[in-house]
Amino acid sequence: MYGRYGGDKLNLALLVLGLVLTFCGGLFFRPLVLLADLVYLYALFRMFSRNIPARQREYYGFLKLWGPVEKWARFQKQKVAQRGVYRYFRCPRCRQQLRAPRGRGKIEVTCQKCRHVFQRKV
Repeated sequence: MYGRYGGDKLNLALLVLGLVLTFCGGLFFRPLVLLADLVYLYALFRMFSRNIPARQREYYGFLKLWGPVEKWARFQKQKVAQRGVYRYFRCPRCRQQLRAPRGRGKIEVTCQKCRHVFQRKV
């Protein structure tokens, strides 16, 4: 693999997409399996490519799309993990996501972004 691009998150995403297409093609629509094979071939092409700058440009373009999705998923996981400790809510004026410790009753909250003061039961 010396001088080759190798694997990255985009290749992993392509392989997962190929698995999903293979599974769906086997159950519902047969031509999806052919599309999955093309996705696998593209992933292999990217891994063995010697044109590293082109593969990096593809990867950075993928990260522009994938970054916000990954950030949102990470935040949702954090909310679920902390649901017994914190209450999450939004500022009524600027829609900024806020959190406060549970069990404090009715509290006065000041939004850090717009400085709007409002009351919320936590």
